[in-house]
Amino acid sequence: MTLMPHNDWTEAPDAAVYDRVGTEVDRLYGTGDYATAYELLETTWPGLPEGELHPRMHDPLLFKTYLLAQLGRAEKTLEAIRAMHRAGYCCGLDWETFEPIRSLDGYTDVEKENARLLEAAKRDAKLEYDVHLPEDYDPERAYPLALVLHGDGGSKANVQDFWWPEAMLERGYVVAYVQSSQIIFTAHYAWLPDPKIAWKDVRTCYDEVCERHKIDPSSLIVSGFSGGAITTVDLVFGEALPATAFICLCPEFKPEHFTSEAVSRAAERGIRGVFIEGSLVWPLDEEQEMVDAMAEAGLPLEILLNEGFGHAAPPDFDAKLRQALDFVLR
Repeated sequence: MTLMPHNDWTEAPDAAVYDRVGTEVDRLYGTGDYATAYELLETTWPGLPEGELHPRMHDPLLFKTYLLAQLGRAEKTLEAIRAMHRAGYCCGLDWETFEPIRSLDGYTDVEKENARLLEAAKRDAKLEYDVHLPEDYDPERAYPLALVLHGDGGSKANVQDFWWPEAMLERGYVVAYVQSSQIIFTAHYAWLPDPKIAWKDVRTCYDEVCERHKIDPSSLIVSGFSGGAITTVDLVFGEALPATAFICLCPEFKPEHFTSEAVSRAAERGIRGVFIEGSLVWPLDEEQEMVDAMAEAGLPLEILLNEGFGHAAPPDFDAKLRQALDFVLR
C-alpha cells in the first residue's frame, strides 16, 4: 500500500505533455484515425533512448506498435516491438491487433523474447494500491470509502492521470486506487483474465484499508474504467463488497454476476449507479442490456455520454465524475 496526501498525485514535469497527447491519441484511436494518431505520437512525444527504463515512456512505445499494426505496417510493427524489448518492455502479443505480424520472418524469436520478459515481470507482480486521505483527516473519525479500479492494460498510476481524487476527497471520502496482481505486459495490469483473482485483490484491498482506517460501512462507492468498470459491475451485483453505489466508465460487457435476480436485490438495497460512455460507441448491446435490466428493476441509473469520444476518458472527465457523484450521493 502507498499512502498519499490528498494533493500528492501530481506527476513529473513532462506530465502535462503526456496527458494532453495521450488523451488526443486515445481519441483518434477510438475514431479509427490511426494515421493522424501515429503522426501525433511521432512528432510530439519524446523518444526513449534504448536501454533506458522510464515508466511513463512505456505507453508511447506500446501505442506505436498498436498504431503501426492498425495501419497495416507489419514489418514496422515487428521492428517497434523489438525496440520495446531492447528497452526491457514486453507487450500483449496475444492480442488480435498483432495477428498480421505472426507470419513474418523473425516473429518466433520476438515471441520468445516477449514471453521471457513477461515471465520475469509476473514474478514481481502483486496487488498494490494507493490511498488518498481527505485534507482534514482525523484517525478517530469514520469515513466513507471510494475504490477506483484501472482499466485492463492500465495501472493505479495511469488511472489517476484522469480519475483525479479531489472530487471524492472534497466529499469526505477516503480514496483507494487498486492495482490488479494480474500483469499482462510491462507495468500494465488487468482484471478480466481471472475474475476470481480480481475479486480476491479488491476484497483484500478493502479489508486492509478498513483495518488501517475507520471506514463507514454504510457508504462504499466502487468505480472503474473499462475492464475495471466491468469488474465493478461484477463485484457490486455479485455482492462481493457492501457497495452502496457504482460509477463505471465504459463498462461495455455484461459480467457473470449481473443477473436479473442480482439487479432486483441491488435495487432493494438502495444501490445507485452511473454509466459513463463515449458517444461514438453508445449504445453497445450488452451495456444496453444492463441499462434495460436496471430500469426494469427500478434501480436508479444515470447515463453520461462523452461527446466525440469512444472507449476513452475525455479531457473533462473530472466534471463528469463530479456529476456522477452528485447523482449517486443524492
